[in-house]
Amino acid sequence: MIGMDMPVQIGEECDAVANSMGVPEIGDVLREHALRHSVPGAAIGILHDGITTTAYCGAADIVTGEPVRPETRFAVGSLGKSMAATVAVDLAEAGRWSLDDSVAAHVPELRGIEWAQRATLLDLLANRSRVPLTVETEFVGWPDADDSVLMRFAAKIGAGDPTPAAWSYTNAGWCVLGRAIEAVTGISWEDAVKANLLDPLNMSQTTFTSWPSDVPRVSGHKITAEGPEPVPPWIPRNLGPAGSTPLSTVTDLLRFAGRHLDDPSLSPMRTTTANIRIHGWLDGWALGWGRFDWESGPVWGWDGLTAGQRSVLRMVPHRQGAIVLLTNSGKGRALYRSVFPELMRTYFGVGVPPLRLDPSPGAAGDLSRFAGVYAWPDQRWEVTANHSSLNITDTHTRFDAWPIDEQTFLVDADDPDTPTMTFGEFDDQGRPHVLYEMLWAHPRI
Repeated sequence: MIGMDMPVQIGEECDAVANSMGVPEIGDVLREHALRHSVPGAAIGILHDGITTTAYCGAADIVTGEPVRPETRFAVGSLGKSMAATVAVDLAEAGRWSLDDSVAAHVPELRGIEWAQRATLLDLLANRSRVPLTVETEFVGWPDADDSVLMRFAAKIGAGDPTPAAWSYTNAGWCVLGRAIEAVTGISWEDAVKANLLDPLNMSQTTFTSWPSDVPRVSGHKITAEGPEPVPPWIPRNLGPAGSTPLSTVTDLLRFAGRHLDDPSLSPMRTTTANIRIHGWLDGWALGWGRFDWESGPVWGWDGLTAGQRSVLRMVPHRQGAIVLLTNSGKGRALYRSVFPELMRTYFGVGVPPLRLDPSPGAAGDLSRFAGVYAWPDQRWEVTANHSSLNITDTHTRFDAWPIDEQTFLVDADDPDTPTMTFGEFDDQGRPHVLYEMLWAHPRI
């Protein structure tokens, strides 16, 4: 294990690959910010004026010391949702289905299920389908992973009660979309992604952990007081369409972004379907992409979170450019917040607003209006109001939450993924009816 010597190793192993115009500084920038956040290994790619620039830094695995190289695959996490959405739109463009079709029409296991008869394929892409939400179906991997796993997953979803109407991120909804893709194409969703997206774009370095292949890939790491430690991969196939199994490189992801920038048939995917603002995450949601209202924006893209790895893709359509960052660290989003403002300003003239995490006493007004219970069938959050903060508890945790603005509360400034919790769906009396843990809506009961 590299342990406390890891930052030095990152610096020594940093390698930049520049285009013919030559922008070697990107390697220096990546190395500097990776050192700052103790990220063992990272890759970054920039598409600008039709030219691609990439850089690679650090170790793919701190145990073996194998360096990150151009062919090294990272887990892309929920960027797999953006890929699935692209395939769904392509199938509609090819006349295989309409996005206005009901979910039940294309998922045999959900025929006769009321919410699936009302919800459309478009609703799945827009995160508004009212698919049942539970910890079990959102986050629990199944040990059995044969080709029928999504059929069984959809049948399990069909037995649940629909979630009350509200925008909510969901893994289960995207797995239902994956099952619909299987049903309409007659092949596995992985093979459908390959045939409809990867092969046409020559994304030959993108693969799936469920496929039998031996490719160079990173290990995920958590950052501890003693240094980075490897963590087991999280690769359940039942959650594959939500992003648990795709692997890729910055080069392939820039090809993916380039198609979205160049192909008019995909521009409707950047149509806002919900002006949902969740602090540090997004300002709106479209169809498989988030919207970011940055200076000189908007910017579009999405992020991936999986065990010890983080991925970020941002597209700037009015500048015909994109940036992709892949990391093998749970601190990857801290690296993103550190390096993207510099690169976005330099390459595209776009300003990235800083993440505000300073409490503002009184910003949320009367705190008693937030008090209540917000729950799924197998998860429960209880909120009580103090004089200047909220107390939030669930089965395992209890913490104070301090207002930042009228809907956002600080819970842990050191958490790069979920420093805040957000309330939404306010009624005429100013009472919220949803509590967002990260991006998942828990309805008030």
